[in-house]
Amino acid sequence: MQLRTVRFRNFKGLRNYQISFRHINVLVGPNNAGKSSVLDAFRLLGAALRYARRRNPTVIARESSSIFGWEVPVSTLPISLVNVHSDANYDSVEETSISFEFTNGSQIRILLIDSARCLMTVETNGARVTTTSQFKARFPVEIYAFPTLGPIEEEEEWLTDEYVERHRSGRRSHRMFRNVWFRQRELFSTFKKMVEESWLGVTISEPVRYGVAPPRLEMFFTEARRAREVSWAGFGFQVWLQLLTHLVSATTSTALIVDEPEIYLHPDLQRRLFELLRRTGKQIILATHSAEIVNDAERDEVVLVDRGRRAAKRIGEIEGLQEALFSIGSAQNIHLTKLSRGRRVLFFEGQDYKLLRRFASQLGYEALADGGDVTVVPIGGFAQRQRIEDAAWTFGQVLKAEIAIAALLDRDYRSIEEINEIVAGIRSVVPRFHVLGSKEIENYLLVPHAIAKAVEARLRDRPAELEKFAASGESTIFRLLEEITASMRTDVQSQVVGHRIRYFAKSGKDISTLTKEAITFLDPIWENKKMRFGAVPGKQTFAELNTRLQNDLHVSITAIQIVSHIRRADIPDEFNTILEDLNDFARSLSTR
Repeated sequence: MQLRTVRFRNFKGLRNYQISFRHINVLVGPNNAGKSSVLDAFRLLGAALRYARRRNPTVIARESSSIFGWEVPVSTLPISLVNVHSDANYDSVEETSISFEFTNGSQIRILLIDSARCLMTVETNGARVTTTSQFKARFPVEIYAFPTLGPIEEEEEWLTDEYVERHRSGRRSHRMFRNVWFRQRELFSTFKKMVEESWLGVTISEPVRYGVAPPRLEMFFTEARRAREVSWAGFGFQVWLQLLTHLVSATTSTALIVDEPEIYLHPDLQRRLFELLRRTGKQIILATHSAEIVNDAERDEVVLVDRGRRAAKRIGEIEGLQEALFSIGSAQNIHLTKLSRGRRVLFFEGQDYKLLRRFASQLGYEALADGGDVTVVPIGGFAQRQRIEDAAWTFGQVLKAEIAIAALLDRDYRSIEEINEIVAGIRSVVPRFHVLGSKEIENYLLVPHAIAKAVEARLRDRPAELEKFAASGESTIFRLLEEITASMRTDVQSQVVGHRIRYFAKSGKDISTLTKEAITFLDPIWENKKMRFGAVPGKQTFAELNTRLQNDLHVSITAIQIVSHIRRADIPDEFNTILEDLNDFARSLSTR
């Protein structure tokens, strides 16, 4: 169960506004566009949910009527109710409200009255909710809003359990960082692993208590065999520790609310955090000004918030993504500063580097998934492979710069003989030169069970259709792929024949002989469906599959949704070998 739609009425700058939500939601927009107001609404919802799980609903009196629900104490709210009304005239008859609709059709409505009262009512498809147990069953939702981050206290006194529990998710959380970890030792191993995997060369230890009147806590990390107290670390590392703390603490939550996490974070850590949030499997609502995060998001995950409109706009096309980037005043280019810092360049065919990183993340190649300090240079394919050799020569012989180079190109329809010759020639200059074993990277998405799981995830709000599809999901997808690719044989065969004739033109071989060799090569590949799915045009096959899914099931899926269900065994050994080598390249500080 997830949030589907939120409607605002006279709430702060959102006078009459609506936003539709999906699993991942990246809110962008200029300053004062309304993003913070949206997140404040979720903070209110989180507090109201916590209260309703502890108290039965009652009849609540209003000026001339009554309602059945909860009056949430103002003292428990994470935001002030002063100035929450769009209309400055407090005598206005227009109410201030926020309505939350969930994927199962249930609704929660929050009413804010006279800057002094917060009321909550619910609507469900079943019987009236009258007890806390009924509420928990009908609304299995828990909101975790990441609080504002700040510097860790230089000296942190030991605090009472009650005080820590009350304020650990609020504005004071950064002032009790050690106290939090002193109390949740059962989760520290998870936190420790996340810290040490994301910040290479660092190890971190549990906090310890020392002294009396008052007792204090200290917590150390080690870097380059030198132990230091966490308060002595740079602010970026302190912020990263706090972000991971909240991520680990939100284990039971169903939705995470994050406000501009990029502040004080290096671009690579911004991307890493977004990937960690995505991996939680929870609904994510994140406001950002980070071009790194926006570019890493799927286009339909980006939501442009503008309170001057009646509804938020979900980005669906490249033009919309450009509008989103323009709205936050950013653009993504190759920076010389990144090249000078990382001293590594990856030449990559096309615009699919993001997909490569998703595969790397799913299969455990963390350095490649993170992107690190690798500068990616898009290249047009084999026709431009000379650029790779030229770059290697220029860096080494002209600029005298120790820049490591790697490259990954699509195979397309080239013969094994041609690929082997090209690879052998270029690897004498660029040892990490790779060619995909399949036609293009999208071919590695054509995994029936992973596609079926992605479809099931899109159908989770339609239980009857989900149950029907799940009964034969993998076989249904296999059949669709088989039907789609069957019609491609003539085109694929002509391409394979054409490339073979072109490559062997100077060998003196007869064209009929070359044609026969190409067909003989293709026949067993075509009969083996898994091999066939690697030989057909991957992008086209994926697009046609989505068309069939839209027509048959009224859903479409993205590459990222498929990748999240792919297992290492689903990937050919050659692609795993490539990922492993590029992961070493991204991780290594040498220029081998």
